[in-house]
Amino acid sequence: MRVEPARAADADDILAVHIAARSSYYRGFQAEEVTARQNTRDPELYAGIIRRRDRVVRVARLGEEVVGFLMIGPCYYPEPDPAVTSELYQIHVQPDFFRRGIGTALHDEAVSVWQAAGVAVARLWVWDFNTRAQAFYHARGWVQDGRHPPGGPVIGEHRMLGYVLDLGNVCAVND
Repeated sequence: MRVEPARAADADDILAVHIAARSSYYRGFQAEEVTARQNTRDPELYAGIIRRRDRVVRVARLGEEVVGFLMIGPCYYPEPDPAVTSELYQIHVQPDFFRRGIGTALHDEAVSVWQAAGVAVARLWVWDFNTRAQAFYHARGWVQDGRHPPGGPVIGEHRMLGYVLDLGNVCAVND
C-alpha cells in the first residue's frame, strides 16, 4: 500500500470510496434513501478539489486500486483560536479495507503535510454517532474541544463534535 498525491483521474475512485465509507457509518442513523440522495454527486466535484491549490488530497492505493483518501485545507468555519489554521475534512477508507493500517497511513500523511507547512493545531469534525472515527482520532492524539460547527449540520438530534490536534504532541500509533 502506498499513499500518494491524488490526480484528477482519481475522482471517480475517490467518490466511490467516499460513498461506501459514509454509507457504512450513516447506517442506522439516517434513512437510507436520504443517504442515497446525498451520495448522488458528480466526480467533477472531487476533480475540482484535487486541482485546488489550497487543498491537499492524497489517495491510498493497493496496486492501482484506490482504497482510501484524505482531504485537508483551510478551516471551513471561523476558528476562535488563531493557532488552529488547517482542517482535516475527510479520511475515508473503503469498508472492506478497515483495520489494515490504511487510515493510519493516511493520518500520518496528513500530519506530515501539516508539519511541513508549519501548522501548529489542526481541526476536524466528527459525527457524535461515529464512535469508530472518534476512537481512531482519539488514539492519534485528537482532543474533543466542546465545539460544534456553527449552525451546522444535524441528523435528527445528532451533531458533529469538534476535535483539535496539537501537532507538537503527535506520536505514531498503530491502527
